[in-house]
Amino acid sequence: MATWWIDYSAKKLSAAKITSTPVGPAGERPTGVIRYLDAPDRLGTKHTDPTEYRDLRAAGLGIAMYFEVGKNDPMGGFARGQEYGRRALAGANLLGFPGIVFFCADRWFDQPDFPLVTPALWRSYLDGAVSVLGRGRVGAYGFADAIDAAVGHVDCFVQCGRKSDVRDFVHGWQDNTVQPRVDGIATDRVLIRHPIPFTPAPSGFQHDEEWHMHLASGDNRSLSFDIPAGAGQIRVNCPIDFLVVHGIWQAGEGLPAGNNFDYKWSYEEDFRVDRLRPWKIKVAAGATQGSIIYSYSPGHPERTASLSFR
Repeated sequence: MATWWIDYSAKKLSAAKITSTPVGPAGERPTGVIRYLDAPDRLGTKHTDPTEYRDLRAAGLGIAMYFEVGKNDPMGGFARGQEYGRRALAGANLLGFPGIVFFCADRWFDQPDFPLVTPALWRSYLDGAVSVLGRGRVGAYGFADAIDAAVGHVDCFVQCGRKSDVRDFVHGWQDNTVQPRVDGIATDRVLIRHPIPFTPAPSGFQHDEEWHMHLASGDNRSLSFDIPAGAGQIRVNCPIDFLVVHGIWQAGEGLPAGNNFDYKWSYEEDFRVDRLRPWKIKVAAGATQGSIIYSYSPGHPERTASLSFR
């Protein structure tokens, strides 16, 4: 059977309602959702929040996010992409969401009565978001013109419009001809053609493999990830220069049933992390997911860190 997710904006939905409602043509029930996020001070009806997000995670649903303000989002180019990328990152940090955020061109580039979006402008908008979130966490949503123009700038795609126009490499096709009702609201169903990664962390354990990511600066930030089977230690590193963190590692709090491991690690004072002095974290036996809560004030905001599993 085909794999279907849903996206929706009219209200928040419980995982129980989602997983019990057929949405596919053969009665398939959703196995994932694409929700909307924004900065904590800009949340509205259409956006998810920590309570809904935790419920969706606990049910084992796949999750991705949209960031969209309006139909002219790409018109601001690189600067707008950075602005919205920062808002998306703040929203993701609020949730502890580590996965893909799809930035949107929610119309044809040359739609009448709207300003023309050029491919170069759209690419610049995506590049701005990538400069904040990293390429591994930015996707593109739009019609065929937007999808074609985004190739080489992002690596994950959701396409809307005619099914006959869907490109082979697209991860999800949003079916605009049918809107299944879930708990009283219309939703869009998304046919998953290729898996949408929930987290850019490695899916299989390899000795000393590093996962490079953008480490957002600020107080009480969170970074969540899957722990590969067989890993006994996690190392947080800074490949170039150094960073100073004050952090907490936790496995178990707020995780789905079956992952409630009684293990917590903390460091009470700021400490330096660099290539020669990684932050070494012991993995609790059997833990499959974890998160780092940290405060980080870099000299260079673009600085990256890395995780390795051993």
